[in-house]
Amino acid sequence: MDAPQGGSDRHKSNSSSSPVSVVSNFWKEFDLEKEKSLLDEQGLRIAENQENSQKNRRKLAESTRDFKKASSEEKLSLFNSLLKGYQEEVDNLTKRAKFGENAFLNIYQKLYEAPDPYPALASLAVQDLKISELESENRKLKVELEEFRTEAMH
Repeated sequence: MDAPQGGSDRHKSNSSSSPVSVVSNFWKEFDLEKEKSLLDEQGLRIAENQENSQKNRRKLAESTRDFKKASSEEKLSLFNSLLKGYQEEVDNLTKRAKFGENAFLNIYQKLYEAPDPYPALASLAVQDLKISELESENRKLKVELEEFRTEAMH
């Protein structure tokens, strides 16, 4: 898997896109719930692989101890199975490493495309403050308008 090369065209913002819409569109397309589900599956498989690896290491350690205790004649017959056990464990560890690396690179590539949410959140915070100020001013103006209406009626 190659490292991302600066993002895809679908996530590059043009001058008319607001930071909020860029971030919103990315996360809509990203489908976080689907990614979480995939990460859960991968996490369970990684845990299972770790457990299997631990069991295999114990078996190899036991086989190695038996090999060391064996007589010279027995060692000749045990050697091939011991070597095969180590080769299988190396193969299993290689598969495990590839799986973990691919899982990491998959999510890395997707997150590499993510726009920085800070500008959008900062923009929303400013807008939220302005809205609060305008709502407060609007309430004051409504009260003032009602007072003027009351005065006008008298």
